[in-house]
Amino acid sequence: MKRNQQVTIREIAAKAGVSIGTVDRVLHHRGRVSLKTKAKIEAIVKRFGYKPNPLARHLKLKKEYHFFIVSPYRHEDSGYWGMVFDGIQRAAEELNPFGIHIHFKEFDRYSRESFWNTVLSIPPDHCDGLIVAPIMPSEMVRWLGELPATIPYVFFDATLPEASPITEIGQDPYSGGFLAGKLLCLFAQKEQGTYCAIAPHSEDYHIKRRIEGFLGFWEGRGGYRTEVRTCADMDHRETREEFLRTLLDDIPNPKGIFVANASVHSVAETLNRDNPFHIPIIGYDLVPENERLLREGLIDVLVSQRPAYQGYQAVYQLYRHVVLQQEVQRKIPVPIHIYFKENLLMESSPDLEYEEAMVVFT
Repeated sequence: MKRNQQVTIREIAAKAGVSIGTVDRVLHHRGRVSLKTKAKIEAIVKRFGYKPNPLARHLKLKKEYHFFIVSPYRHEDSGYWGMVFDGIQRAAEELNPFGIHIHFKEFDRYSRESFWNTVLSIPPDHCDGLIVAPIMPSEMVRWLGELPATIPYVFFDATLPEASPITEIGQDPYSGGFLAGKLLCLFAQKEQGTYCAIAPHSEDYHIKRRIEGFLGFWEGRGGYRTEVRTCADMDHRETREEFLRTLLDDIPNPKGIFVANASVHSVAETLNRDNPFHIPIIGYDLVPENERLLREGLIDVLVSQRPAYQGYQAVYQLYRHVVLQQEVQRKIPVPIHIYFKENLLMESSPDLEYEEAMVVFT
C-alpha cells in the first residue's frame, strides 16, 4: 500500500486472512462473524484508519434517490421562488449522474387547500428527503408532525421553531429588519417623523422577525414613530392599491417605508413613480422588477438573501446527509447582501453564487 493511500477492503481481508465478504459483514454490522475474527478485523481497521467511502458504495449499488421540493409556485412573491428553483435545478443537474432525482411540488401560498393537496401527493414510500420552504406555519407544523420520522427534511428561506430539520439555510431575519431600519434612517437623513413597515404574509415566522428587527432599531429613539401595516395579498392589484391608499390617508407624509419581502416594487411603483417628494423605500430580494426599480431610483436599497445559493445549498446538504451519510451543519447562515443602484454594475459572475456549496469528494 502506498503512503497516504487508504487501505482497501481487499487488503484488510488479506491481512486478516479472511474473505472480502467477512470484512464487509463486520464493517456494515450484518451477518454472523465469530468474536475472534471480528476483533481481528476491527483492530486492522483501527490500525490503518480505514473509513468507508459512501460515494463509492453508492455508485456500486446504483441506488436512486428521490428528493421532493415543497415550495410556493415559482411565480409568486414577484418571482422570488423561481430564483430559488434556479439554484435547485443547477444542483439537480450536477447530481443527476449520482442517481439523484428532484421532484418539484408547488402550491398556492394563499390557499390552504392547495397546500394540503400538494403535500399529500408526495408518496412517503418513495421519498428519501424533503427540501421545504416553511411558510404557512400552522399548516406546515401539522404536516411535518405527520411525516414518517425516517424522512429527513431541509429548510430554506426561513425556519420554524417547532420543527426539527436536519439543517436550515437562510438569513437571520431580525438582523435583516434591524439593518433595514438603520439604512432607512440614513436615507431619510435622520429626519424625525413616522417610518412605516409593511408586512406581507404576517403569519410567516421570518416576516414577523424582520418586522421585530425593524422596530428594534427605532426603539428608544426619541422623535421617531413607527407604524406596522399588514397587507394580506400584495400580489393582488386591487387589494394592494386599496391598502396603499389607506396607508397614505392615515400617514400623509411617511419619512420612509420598509417592505419585508420581495413585493417592494409594487409599493415603490405606486408611491414614487409620479411623486415629486421621493419616499425612501427599502425591501428584499433582487427579483427582476425590484432590480429595474432600483436602477431607476424608485427603490433605494434591496436586501438580498441569495435565493439561488439557498436552493443549491439545500440540495447538497440533503445529498450529504442521505447519500454520503455525512454530518451536516444544523444552521447555514446566509450573509446579508445589500444592493444599491450604484453597485448593481459591480455584481460578480452568477457562478460565484454557488461556490460555497460545492462538494469535494475524497
